[in-house]
Parts: sequence; structure tokens; C-alpha cells
Amino acid sequence: MKFIHAGDVHLGNPFSGLDQQLPYELKKQIQNATITAFTTMIDQAINSAVDFILLPGDLYNSTQTSPIIQDVVSTQFERLNTAKIAVYLSFGNHDFAADTQPHLPWPDNVHVFNQDVHTYQLSTQDDKLVAITGFSYQTQRQTKGLAGDFPIRDRQVDYHIGMYHGTVGTEGDAYAPFNVSDMLAKRYDYWALGHIHVRQTLNQVPFIGYSGNMQGLNRKETGEKGYYLVEENNQQLIPHFVPVAPILWDTLCIDEMSSEDELIQYLATFPREKMTLLSVIIQANHLPESFKQRLYSHIILDKLRQEELDRIWVVKLIYNPKDVLSFTDNIDQQYWQEAFNEIDHHFRIDDYLSNQVPTDIREFFLDGVGMDSIKIRMKQIIEERRQNHED
Repeated sequence: MKFIHAGDVHLGNPFSGLDQQLPYELKKQIQNATITAFTTMIDQAINSAVDFILLPGDLYNSTQTSPIIQDVVSTQFERLNTAKIAVYLSFGNHDFAADTQPHLPWPDNVHVFNQDVHTYQLSTQDDKLVAITGFSYQTQRQTKGLAGDFPIRDRQVDYHIGMYHGTVGTEGDAYAPFNVSDMLAKRYDYWALGHIHVRQTLNQVPFIGYSGNMQGLNRKETGEKGYYLVEENNQQLIPHFVPVAPILWDTLCIDEMSSEDELIQYLATFPREKMTLLSVIIQANHLPESFKQRLYSHIILDKLRQEELDRIWVVKLIYNPKDVLSFTDNIDQQYWQEAFNEIDHHFRIDDYLSNQVPTDIREFFLDGVGMDSIKIRMKQIIEERRQNHED
């Protein structure tokens, strides 16, 4: 028995953090990146003759899908139907209630979970009886944890699998909060999780974890992206990562740099096998003043883009010297940290953001990357003020 666990496909997602200078061909690649990753996964599913595919939430980037995306999904599901591969699909916080919206018809091999916890059963090619339990979001926020509603493992099946789109947390959190202990109590053989875009294992045996998304969508989602091919081994279900993202996001930190030509040469030798959207952070403490000014004014960034480096597009060029932010100069580190802790303790940013801003922005700050971004910007502002004698 073998199957695919593919979470957070986000078909139709426009990459964020990119400007209007993108070359036309690269723009087309980006527009089709999630579709390319999805169809590649389908190709490999058919070639590997898997028994079924699990899609635990956010197949779509929103509840409203374009005719092009509808056609892609319908066509690929029909290919799987021809190959006798079943699909088990739940909707998450991005595509909640997508099944209630008009879409092209899906073949009978596609099984969709509704808002109530439900269990499907199937027999695999090697006559294994498998139970698959899951649910779908009906609203963007699912503040009730549903792990407790999942039934105890069915003793009549060979394997019992849970599909769950959510995060570890406490009742009232936004995305179907759960505890690993709640899942372990069900005695399932595998939990296919969705929602987190980074591959993450919460428990080894039985496996409880996220496959991550299949295509990075912004510069915080770096590295290879793909799905898990799960195979049976000694009565355990073991996931193996398979990369399919056609475009990678990456970050390069450079400690020493003295000239523009040196930077160009450095990037020309940067290893890459796929098209890479690259953020470059120069951390050198001592740069010529003219070099820094050309960095701040984006002249060097424009020059790098005009070089047409092979399979590299420089998204950001940031000057972030290691010794810029010395709080002992003007700010006592102890009082800074105490003030920050006071704000962090009394002000729940998630409560505010949840009702005020779009999901992608909210998640950016909640996972900590947003705070890191703010710190980097603080360093840049302090350095600029020092240069202008404003400290």
C-alpha cells in the first residue's frame, strides 16, 4: 500500500513580495507555479500507481476559483479516476466551503469531507482495508478543536488515517486547535496534517505531521517544497519527501563584500538547479560609503537584475551589518527586553490581527517571521539615522 499526503497546494495563489520589474517569462512561470507543482504530483502519483491521495485543506487559495483553476482540477482528478486512484479532499481556512461554490463536475473517485467529522473506507490494490477520517472548514476560523470528535481506531481495518487541517493550540484559537496527545489517544496509524507550510513532524510513530506546501509562496517559504509519498513498512506508514516545486525561494547571507563586481561574481557562482527567487542580505560591517548609498537607493539591485543571472532573480537586497544594532549605545538592553515582554504579555497581537487584516498578513506575523522582519528594518533605520547624525 502507498499513498500521497499533499497539504496546502494553494492553487491560484499569486506570489507575494515581488515587484513590477519581473521579466515576462518569469512572470508566466510564477503564475503557473502552483499548477505546475500540482500536475507534477499527479503525474508521479499515476507513475507510482499509488492507491489514493490525501489533500488535507487549502487545495485552493480562496473560496472563489477561476475557470482555469477549475479546469485544471477537474482534468487532473479525471486522470486519477482513469488510473483508479482515489482522492480524499478536505477544505481549510483558505478554501472553506469551496465545494458549495459552482465548479466543474468531479468524477466519482473524489471524496469530499464536510464540516462534520466523517470516515470513508477503501480497499487498496493489495487488499488492505483502510479507514480515512476527516472534516472540512465551513468558515475561515475554526475555533473549536475537532480531534476529540474523531472516532477511536476502527479495529476492523488494516490502517486508520486521520486528515486534519489545523494547529497545535488551545480551544478558541483560530485554526482547529489540537494537542498531539489527543491524536495519539485515537491510536491511528497516520495523521496527515495541513495548514503549516513547513514540513514538520509532531510525532514519529505513528507519524503525525505536516507535508508543508508544494510551492513556496513568498520569501519566508524557502527551500524545496513538495509532498509525502507514504509507504507501508513492517506495518508502519513511513513518509518520504518528494520535491515538486518548480520555483524556489532562498536567502543568501554574505559576511564579507567590498564591491559590486564581487557581488555579481558571487551570485554567478551561487548553486541552483531550479529557478530561484533570492533575497540577499549583506552583513559586512565595513562597506565603502558609496557602496552603501547605492545599496540604499536600489541602484545595485537594478544592476543585478540587468545582469540576467542564470536561474536567479534577486527579490531583495538588504544591508544588515552584524554590529549595527548595539543597544548599549543608546538603549539599555535590559529595559528594552522588559518593555518588549510587557507588551507581549498584555497585548495579544493575534486577537487584533484576526479581525483586522487578511489571513496571509496575519499568519506572517503570528509565525514569528514578521517580528524578525521588523527587527531587520529597525536595524536599517538606526544605521540610516547614524549616517545622518540623527541619533
